[in-house]
Amino acid sequence: MTRKTRFALLTSLIAIGLAAPAVAQDHDCVVRQFILTNLVSNLEPQGAIEGNYPVGTERAYGFARLDCTQVRNGETFWFHWMRNDQEVGRSKARVDVSRNWRIWSQSRIFPGDWVVQLKDSDGRLQAERRFTVAEPPKPAEN
Repeated sequence: MTRKTRFALLTSLIAIGLAAPAVAQDHDCVVRQFILTNLVSNLEPQGAIEGNYPVGTERAYGFARLDCTQVRNGETFWFHWMRNDQEVGRSKARVDVSRNWRIWSQSRIFPGDWVVQLKDSDGRLQAERRFTVAEPPKPAEN
């Protein structure tokens, strides 16, 4: 087989999807909700925070609602907490088959620009939220 023929055959196989076997899907989870909140109680977020946490807030919660019909045994998702572009914490949450699987993580927060990311066990980004924690106001001088 000539080099030109091999190239034509390979490009044809790639075009129809036969060149490489499909990678086995380890989960089919879809993130239905990913929010920031002040508290999680009875498996539900208590309000949503949009963009900025109020001054004086000590903890932030990242809450995710997943729709999973297929997961491998022991599947976990990871919450990654970053402040000013540096990871300051991470926590894992077990995932199982459910149309309404709920997971969350919390972090102490300090002034700065924050990102909380939800990744699967293979490191694929599933969701992300950004928020800011403002510096508390300086006391007035007399």
